[in-house]
Amino acid sequence: MTSLRAALCSIVGMSILVFSVPTWAANSSPTDLLRDAINRARAVLENPAYQGKERYPQRIAKVKETLIALFDSQEIAKRTLGVYWKDRTEAERKEFVEVFTALVEKTYANSLDRYRKDFQVLFDQERVDADYAEVDSRIVDPVLQKTFSLNYHLHKVDGKWLVYDVVIENVSLVRNYRNQFHRILGKKSYADLVASIRTKIQQLDTAPQSGTGL
Repeated sequence: MTSLRAALCSIVGMSILVFSVPTWAANSSPTDLLRDAINRARAVLENPAYQGKERYPQRIAKVKETLIALFDSQEIAKRTLGVYWKDRTEAERKEFVEVFTALVEKTYANSLDRYRKDFQVLFDQERVDADYAEVDSRIVDPVLQKTFSLNYHLHKVDGKWLVYDVVIENVSLVRNYRNQFHRILGKKSYADLVASIRTKIQQLDTAPQSGTGL
C-alpha cells in the first residue's frame, strides 16, 4: 500500500469501522457529527494504553466502543450492488449487507495500524439540501507534505444524519466497489460474488495489507 493510500485509509477507517444506528443529538450538524467521531477515534488510537501489536484487538474493540456509528450500511450495500439489488430476495439482501459490511470493516480496521497522530483533519464546507448533505474535508500529511480531499455524502434516516458514501481524492467508495461487483456479476452469479467477498475477507484476516480489490 502506498503512503498516500495508507494516510487516507487510516483516517477513513476511523469513521467506517462501525456500521450501526447512531446516537447523535437530533439537532447536530453533519460536520459536527463527523468532527466529534474522528476526535473520539483519534483519542483512542493515540492512547498509550492501546499501543503495540499485542494490544491491537483491544484497540479495535475500544474504537468500536468509542466511535459512534455514522454509516447507513444497507444504503451503501444497496448502492454498491446497483441495478442488481432489485433482483435479490429479502434474504439475499440481508446476506449481502452482512458480508459487504464485514468486508469494509475488515479492510479499514486493518488500516488503523498505519494511523499517525501527525495527520491533520480539516473541515472546509458543509452543504445541506433538505435531507441530503455533503461535507468537504482535507487530510494534511506533514510527512508527505501533501493535502488530500475527503468528501462525505450523508442523508437523513429517521431524523438522523447517516453517511452513504465517502469520496477520497475524487474516488467514490461506493462507485469503486460497484465497479468491482458489476464486473463479477457481468460474468458470474450472485452466489459467485458473495463467495468472492467471503474469500477476500479471509485473505484480509491472514494478510492485512492485501488491499481492497476482489
